[in-house]
Amino acid sequence: MTITLYDFPAKRNEHSSWNPNVWKTRYSLVYKSLPYRTVLVEFPDVERIMRELGAAPTETKPDGSPKYTLPVIYDPATNAVVSDSVAIARYLDETYPSPPLFPNGTHAFHASFNDLFPARVEPMLQFLIPSIASVLNPRSEEYFRHTRKEMFGMDLTDLYPAKGSERREREWRRFQEGFGMLDKAMRKTDILIMGGNAPCFADFTVAGWLRSFRTVFGEDSEEWNDLMRWHDGRWYKFMKVLEKYESDMVQPVQARL
Repeated sequence: MTITLYDFPAKRNEHSSWNPNVWKTRYSLVYKSLPYRTVLVEFPDVERIMRELGAAPTETKPDGSPKYTLPVIYDPATNAVVSDSVAIARYLDETYPSPPLFPNGTHAFHASFNDLFPARVEPMLQFLIPSIASVLNPRSEEYFRHTRKEMFGMDLTDLYPAKGSERREREWRRFQEGFGMLDKAMRKTDILIMGGNAPCFADFTVAGWLRSFRTVFGEDSEEWNDLMRWHDGRWYKFMKVLEKYESDMVQPVQARL
């Protein structure tokens, strides 16, 4: 049976699969060799379609109402609908144990990693989030700009550090230093976060954010190529090792409205 993965669409094919959290699930499915199909949902339709599907909300809005986000999967083998990339990874390990996303003895590590890694990613957001808006279809772009303005208290054009500005240099350096802390925590001889040859969910978490950045900025962009040179090319080597888990299995389809 084929699992359904719910993802966001984009204007052009080269910008497809731009969401970092959906990428974590995509990596997980491919790593486990689980057949899946992708259904695309525009931002304004997520709440209604996820409610109809029976998906659980993953967050709470400022007004206290439930918030629905992607990724979500539907597994016809168990009739399960699972929200949130971490919960999905746990479900996949429980239902399809081999190969594991959370190897034995690593649950405490992953819990700590999931608590600490967002601080490493935080400097990236001011570059990535405003750039995401430009790859979305018009309905989603309008929704995204409006909701992120509420979230950050400013227009996305003001959130993005302007090229050539002192702020950009400072924040780009902070972005590099954030990943530098992860680099220092890893052994120089290791490519994957826990060493060895088998990836784990922590690897797919980092790769999800990096793959999102590459999709949005472009493989030939100055930003992506600079990032790939950081820390003696660690992240270039890291992404090359995980590249085989990036492939989509089928052409995505648009959700029925």
